[in-house]
Amino acid sequence: MRLSANNLQIDIINALIKLDCSSEDLIKGSEYSLYKFEAGFNNISSIIDHFQTFKKFYFLNKDKDTEILALGSWRDFNSLYHYEDIERLIESHEFLKICGAQRFKAEADSLEWHGLEDCSYFIPKVLIESTPQGVDINVILPNSFFADEQNKKQVLHELAITLDPNPKHTLTDYNHITKSISETSKNQWNKIVKAAVSKINRSQISKIVLSRKLKVSFKNPISSYGQFKTLKENNSHNSYNILFQFSPHQCFYSVTPETLFKLDGRKIFIDSLAGTTKRGANKQEDDALEQTLLTNTKELEEHRHVSSYIEDTLANLASDIEITKKEQILKLKYIQHIHTKYEGVLNENAKRSDLITYLHPTPAVAGLPKPLAIELISELETNSRGLYAAPIGYFSKDKTEFAVGLRCALVDKTDLHIYAGCGIVKDSSAEKEWNETTNKMKNFTEVIKAKSWTNFH
Repeated sequence: MRLSANNLQIDIINALIKLDCSSEDLIKGSEYSLYKFEAGFNNISSIIDHFQTFKKFYFLNKDKDTEILALGSWRDFNSLYHYEDIERLIESHEFLKICGAQRFKAEADSLEWHGLEDCSYFIPKVLIESTPQGVDINVILPNSFFADEQNKKQVLHELAITLDPNPKHTLTDYNHITKSISETSKNQWNKIVKAAVSKINRSQISKIVLSRKLKVSFKNPISSYGQFKTLKENNSHNSYNILFQFSPHQCFYSVTPETLFKLDGRKIFIDSLAGTTKRGANKQEDDALEQTLLTNTKELEEHRHVSSYIEDTLANLASDIEITKKEQILKLKYIQHIHTKYEGVLNENAKRSDLITYLHPTPAVAGLPKPLAIELISELETNSRGLYAAPIGYFSKDKTEFAVGLRCALVDKTDLHIYAGCGIVKDSSAEKEWNETTNKMKNFTEVIKAKSWTNFH
């Protein structure tokens, strides 16, 4: 049965009303079961805004071999202590994908990140997934569905709410800016970079990553999907496309180029991505900037801090570690990075969640030594990080993948909070680092300009 996006709710509920536990098409697990439908559409991202439910998670990896849209939640995991439950559930349910993210670090709640738990992982009610054969619509059912008629009605009611069509999804995403301000002023930035360099020169720390935030306020509530659609169109090359709506009015999106880790069976793939310059106006300038980047002592030092950390971490978690790409250039739309790629085999006694525990945060987004860098970030930065530079992705039995939430922004009603950071080492210049963060924000600021919001500057 092929389902169209327009009739998804009615067709799924009608099919499930007739379903019983003896169906040959049902895949049963100890706590949850799966019933699969074939979609009559191929473009998953085009239906993100079709549903009213606020718990939405869209994930397209940069290799373009995984694309999922998770809707609704049967169960939330809001603490790092829930890793054990997550591991147990995906081991016993080969069809489950547990999706979401966790904060960069534990921190006091802030106005823009209010309501975001330390961890925000969840078992989706519906998982729409791209496969080589097309698109599957996977409906996850708690096994209480088969207990009695009352439980069945309750599950169907919750699924109907999750699949309820959004009457606003055809509205225009045009809007008008009322204010744009960097919440870290240029003077503040100069002071915190100077303080960081001073600590580095006193050998208290070797590297720290500092971030800042640009807040753009609009007259009307922002169309999350309208913004994301344009971002996805403009930032597909060498980048993830991620959207996570974790509350009715808050939506995080990221077009990050950085893989925290990708796990296929026991095979691990990891990026070391640090050292940055802008793109050139033409090929000649672009190539010259690339060569300058690859010979820049400060940028190479920053990159090698990250690579050494990854190698040391993998030595305790994996075997057969190989460098498959060393200190080459990864080109993105507005900037280019020094890039090293690692592969290895996860040890049998290591868990998927160990990769998050020990890799995050890497020196690419925090610094070295890690505990002191995180402490200094809390002391110096003027903004809460929330999901900026945080692990975001999914767990499953056969594949698990997490990106680092960079090139990102948070929508909170009428406000768009844009985040960017840069690595500070002993030779860092506050002016150059300010310009680097400005370039990293262009994924969003250029989209705003292209939408003819002419009062943006």
